[in-house]
Amino acid sequence: MFRNVYLKGPATISLDHYQLKITTDVSEYHFPFDDIQSLLVESLESTISTAALTALTEHGTTVITCDSHHLPAATLLPLDGYYQRLKTLNLQISLTKRFRDRLTRKIIKQKINNQGTVLQLLTGNPATALKKLANAVIDGDASAREGVAAKIYFTTIGGKDFNRRLENLTNSALNYGFAILRSCIARELVQFGFEPALAFNHHNMQNSFNLADDLIEPFRPVVELYVFSQLPAQDDETLSSEAKAQLLRLLSYEVLINDQRQSVQYAIHLLVESLWTACESQKITSLLLPEVINLRVHENGE
Repeated sequence: MFRNVYLKGPATISLDHYQLKITTDVSEYHFPFDDIQSLLVESLESTISTAALTALTEHGTTVITCDSHHLPAATLLPLDGYYQRLKTLNLQISLTKRFRDRLTRKIIKQKINNQGTVLQLLTGNPATALKKLANAVIDGDASAREGVAAKIYFTTIGGKDFNRRLENLTNSALNYGFAILRSCIARELVQFGFEPALAFNHHNMQNSFNLADDLIEPFRPVVELYVFSQLPAQDDETLSSEAKAQLLRLLSYEVLINDQRQSVQYAIHLLVESLWTACESQKITSLLLPEVINLRVHENGE
């Protein structure tokens, strides 16, 4: 099974006999590169060699660094990818508004359906209202069903006073989990030659990862299911190291995609790959999206 390595304290990260070597104040660890799915470095006092960075890139490892507030701030993006970058850019630019709106419709519909599944798993009650809203989504979500669904969803699983804008432990955990997924999606987009700033739904001129923010939507309920059901109890309002490590581990949890159980990490790969196919073929049916299921670590290590 792939490892998701979380480094809380200062560490020295280097290359040693074709393995990743991590040295801390108390111990030394060696990891085969093929075993590492992701590496999250929290301490600003950590150092990493260029050789180690290059090897991590070559092995497709998601590398995330944190800022002074201990929040994910940057990810390592490769220069080389699987697909021809210019061809992919031309595909992105040539997408018609109608096709972009249809992509948005499919993604938002699946997001709301996944929210309905989370609501059912958490409450045991059918998510009739959310299912109706999902079926009512139109091209481009011009009727804003996503916002209506979010209000029903969060007040049901978080309580009537819950607000995503509040500064509390729950929102910190959600934001941390979303940042990890966003980093993984951004990295995969670059691997497939996409320009991450050029999206079909998000259009913030200051956002370098608009396309990642488009694609993260159906994955968000995975983080929400974990946070609202299994977030480790703690006394203070600062997200604990245990909670951060568990949120990083969500990359190894299962979703259903293309009728198969896959890890979140591999499902991201399949989604981006299918987006490329959809853009080339102009067939919306080519786009593969994840379905939320019960939280379980994927055993095959994909």
